[in-house]
Amino acid sequence: MQNEIIEPWYKHRFVWLLILFPAVAVIGGINLFFQAVKSDDGLVSDDYYKEGQEINSQLDRDIKATKLGLSGQLMLGEDGKSIRIQLNKAIAGDLVLKLMHPTRAGQDQTIILHKQAPQFYVGKLSSALTQPRWQVELADTNKQWRLKAEWTISDAEALSLKPTA
Repeated sequence: MQNEIIEPWYKHRFVWLLILFPAVAVIGGINLFFQAVKSDDGLVSDDYYKEGQEINSQLDRDIKATKLGLSGQLMLGEDGKSIRIQLNKAIAGDLVLKLMHPTRAGQDQTIILHKQAPQFYVGKLSSALTQPRWQVELADTNKQWRLKAEWTISDAEALSLKPTA
């Protein structure tokens, strides 16, 4: 009788091929878990009902801006950290500019714009805008009116702000 040499299981290539697929799936799952924890984007609001009720008061602000005939131009300064706004009418007091990222609430910025001349307002960003797309909302400090627009920073020209109502 001939003695056959049987190799141990770990020396067979087919066994390693079978082990490879589940191992890659486990490593990929762990990687995905850590990415999800690290990039908490805060997309979902906790209080849907309250936000739904606030929509009507927000629409009143748009209507008020339309009645006042307000519009404006937003320009990013050459340094990338200053904002200039020119309105078509003089407004008393400071203005509030909100820059809201469409998907990452952690990158949102609120800037107080100070009057530099009757229709010109200037403010500084807390950090440079690293993302290309933003939702822009300009309002008075009393929240009586607002102008809104969507801004793509790569556009060279000024952003036109108009009432949405």
